[in-house]
Amino acid sequence: MLCQYGIVGLKLTAGTLAAATTALAIMNYQDGKPAAAAFEPVRNETVIYRQASLSIPVAREAEPAADQSDMPGSYLRSVQTIRFLNPAIRVSNAAAATPEAAPEGLIKVGGFVAFPAKHSTEQADGMPAPRARTASVMNVVDDYLWEVYQRQPVKKDSTGDFSWKDPAAAKRMGLALQDYVIGGMDPEFREQLYHAGKAMDAAGLQWSLLSAFRDDYRQKLAAGFKARGGNSLHGGSRRTGGYGHGRAIDITNADGEMSDVWKWIDAHGAKYGLYRPMPGNDPAHIQQKGDWQKIAASLRTSRVGVADATAVKGKDDAPAARGKAAGRTKIARASSR
Repeated sequence: MLCQYGIVGLKLTAGTLAAATTALAIMNYQDGKPAAAAFEPVRNETVIYRQASLSIPVAREAEPAADQSDMPGSYLRSVQTIRFLNPAIRVSNAAAATPEAAPEGLIKVGGFVAFPAKHSTEQADGMPAPRARTASVMNVVDDYLWEVYQRQPVKKDSTGDFSWKDPAAAKRMGLALQDYVIGGMDPEFREQLYHAGKAMDAAGLQWSLLSAFRDDYRQKLAAGFKARGGNSLHGGSRRTGGYGHGRAIDITNADGEMSDVWKWIDAHGAKYGLYRPMPGNDPAHIQQKGDWQKIAASLRTSRVGVADATAVKGKDDAPAARGKAAGRTKIARASSR
């Protein structure tokens, strides 16, 4: 009897051990499976934090994550924080239903309000962008003189290379280089230079501007023989009145001897109200002479008048051209019969 009970006990013990072994194997198999990741990093991800405690809209620049020094290199990424309007703040239903409900300077997109992208007022080289221009009879003059200025990009004379001075002065005034050197000159003086320059082009001279308008700061940077600060015809504040009133330039030849351009001015400059007052000390310096205001007005009238006359002539010729065409058509039809 005891033997039977002993056999039953052994069977129960063996069964228990077998069950425990099976359960342990199952547990070990399940532990071997990879756990599902709670967060799956994604490259080039933009994370948006929404902070309910804010009471006003604030936009921030892109910034790095708090501390990524211990993260694998493949998971490093930029994080941009964007803060939205506090959802607890409610605008009137009528206003909230329209995009105009967004504060000034903001853009309403769906249910959110965000700041518009910044528009740079600087060019790639760090200089201010050119000013927007309106229709003007001076635009063709300014464009031509700017092209002439660029014919000789490296500005240098006996004192050395001073190409950096005009850009530095323009940036200091918050102007594009073209607006500074060309727009700073007096309109009558620009008109004179335009006509004289076109005549030099026709004579085969590739003339260029070493320097045009110079404010007092730029005049202080000038080296060699020069006028005192504020007393320069290039645009000195006391002498001319400053920006927009420059009445002198330094001229050069972009392709050939500089003296060829100077000699041309000596021979023909008076026709355009221009001359070289200091051929010995400052041979490149050119300024106005004589009744230059009347000369400039006459030159502008001839330029604008020719353009207007051409336009009017084109309109007048149109009916005549149509009449001739109609006449040719009739002749062609008659001959075909």
